[in-house]
Order: sequence, then C-alpha cells, then structure tokens
Amino acid sequence: MSLVSRVALLAVLILVTAVVRALVGPSKRRGFYMGLGALGGMAAGVAAASLVSRWITRDVSVIFACLGIFAGWAVAWPFARRIPREAN
Repeated sequence: MSLVSRVALLAVLILVTAVVRALVGPSKRRGFYMGLGALGGMAAGVAAASLVSRWITRDVSVIFACLGIFAGWAVAWPFARRIPREAN
C-alpha cells in the first residue's frame, strides 16, 4: 500500500509541475523565481516536518515537503507574474 501511495503522489507531482511550468511560460527569470519558491517552500516544509514528526512519531517529511513546494509557488507567483511571459 505504501508503494502505491508513493507512486500516486509522484504522478500527481509530475502533473502539477507540468501545469505550473505551462503557466510560467518560456521566461527564464519567471522560472528562476518559481524555482526559488519551490526550494524555499521545500526547505520550510522539511523544517516543519522535523517538528511534527517527533510529535506524531511518524515520518511526514515527504508530505510536508510537497506542501511546502506548493506554498513556495504560491508565494513566488505574484513576483513572477510581474515579469513578461516572453522575457529571458
């Protein structure tokens, strides 16, 4: 069951990443901002997971890292949106 849930999570992440990449467009600067948002969100998610994992005695770092990536994209999107879609 664990393997099936991880494969399903990976499939969802691939689809969501493709949608976000399509929204970002070909701009390298927009992609850079979204990448920074993903990295920052992942770092925050793993940091939060280390605290929560001790409390519930289960490893939730993967789930929190994924949620952190989504949160990082949400924070980075208003900044990336100000850059023209075709800009390099």
